[in-house]
Amino acid sequence: MNYEELQKATDLFKKIKEIDFYLKMTETSFSNIEISVNSHVIFFDNKYKQKVDDALKRIKNELVEELNKLGVVEEK
Repeated sequence: MNYEELQKATDLFKKIKEIDFYLKMTETSFSNIEISVNSHVIFFDNKYKQKVDDALKRIKNELVEELNKLGVVEEK
């Protein structure tokens, strides 16, 4: 793995950890969902939490696949 690939793997891993942190935070939260881009924020009722969580889980799976392609695997 070269430096460029290592940097990409590190960035992917950070994103995966951010998603994991979000999912852990929302497990017990009953508040509304906020999604923001720059200064624009959109609010969703809590009833959409599962859909947001599912979308993030799909994104996480894609990031894990990218890591696997770089040769980074989860030790079991």
